[in-house]
Amino acid sequence: MLNDTICAPATPPINSPLGIIRISGSESLRVVNSIFNYPEKIKPRYVVYGSIIDNNEIIDDVVLVFYQNPQSFTGEDMVDIFCHGNPIIVKKIINLIIRNGAVMAEPGEFSKRAFINGKIDLTAAEAINQVITARSEWEISSSIRQMHGSLRDVVNEIKSRLILLKADIEAGIDFLEEDIEFISEADAITQLDDIRIQLDNLLQRCRIGEKISHGIDIPIIGKPNVGKSSILNLILNSERAIVSNIPGTTRDLINETIQFAGIRTNLFDTAGIDKPTNEIERKGIELSQQKIDSSSIIIMVFDAYLGINNEDKAILEKINNKKKIILANKIDLTTKDVAEKYKDIVGQNIILFSAKTGEGLADLEKEISNIYKHELVDYENSFVADIRIVNKLEASIVKIQDCKRLLTHKEPLEVISFELQILIDTLSEITGEISPDDVLNSIFSRFCIGK
Repeated sequence: MLNDTICAPATPPINSPLGIIRISGSESLRVVNSIFNYPEKIKPRYVVYGSIIDNNEIIDDVVLVFYQNPQSFTGEDMVDIFCHGNPIIVKKIINLIIRNGAVMAEPGEFSKRAFINGKIDLTAAEAINQVITARSEWEISSSIRQMHGSLRDVVNEIKSRLILLKADIEAGIDFLEEDIEFISEADAITQLDDIRIQLDNLLQRCRIGEKISHGIDIPIIGKPNVGKSSILNLILNSERAIVSNIPGTTRDLINETIQFAGIRTNLFDTAGIDKPTNEIERKGIELSQQKIDSSSIIIMVFDAYLGINNEDKAILEKINNKKKIILANKIDLTTKDVAEKYKDIVGQNIILFSAKTGEGLADLEKEISNIYKHELVDYENSFVADIRIVNKLEASIVKIQDCKRLLTHKEPLEVISFELQILIDTLSEITGEISPDDVLNSIFSRFCIGK
């Protein structure tokens, strides 16, 4: 209940130098005054050092900060207690706070109160959770921008244009008998087309962001025994894949995650593509082909010492329409003229590589980063948007087409105004100005306790 004063640990239950306990609600100051040995020293936004006391027993020495409403994260009276990070100490202080009138917070309840009290909008609230769970530098930076209103500002700009358009149409309704036209049908359609372009652009940026947040899949493919597993191990700096001189060691997809240019990348070591000699090899090759088909970027490896043969050419043909990076592995066993010798066959530049010495690793990382910068257009300005936001944007685009159709068919202005309001309300649901309770509960229940 929003009337309750809530508390929770804001740090994980592990032994650490510091633990943080958060309290929020109208009774926060009273609760802290009853357990802190220097209550007279507590002032808003001042750091106070003292002890948490239970029946004259010192539980721990702490640093405490009191935030008076509305100048706090939640918009309520709020206290942060910094204690030693022993889970036993944290638990004892939490139990003491609860005994003095607070209740344990639900997951995401602090952020939910911040939203309800108007301190943050829904896109910022969701971005807070995304910062905590982010798995790449891009995801962190994008989420922080959303915490500061990057997505909200774009949505609000579109919504403002729709509100002005609706106002012009409704003014025409009020002066219908005077035959005064505040906006022509052609101008209204032009405005809807412009807004549709804005919505399309926003949706595209959200879809790119959604794709990047899940990671870009890049399979490492080639014939058996060209060094795919060794290359994966070198990139990861870890013995992740089994390496053997026996062809066909890898018979399943091995997936590991790494960052290139700050973007989460899912590297796949695949089974060597060749004629299978048994059912297990056949299945492994099928999985490799499925991953090739579903990926937009491929790393293709051939043996620099043995050169490119018909089997390599067949693999190149399979990935002819893909963005690919070609590695000539085992360059430490041969001369450096391999790149020029086979460039015409592969149809692009070749990276000379050695999984044994590490030669070519920097070139590979640079090439992947360059592909991201050129293929993932404007990825730095994309948004970390979940399916809820994507669905609302898709519904908005459908609705704007409905409004345009109504204008074209010269339907009553009242009907068009009504449909525009539905569109405005749909966009308002993105930022949370209009949000059913079940939607809010679903969003904030995914947060960790203490945030």
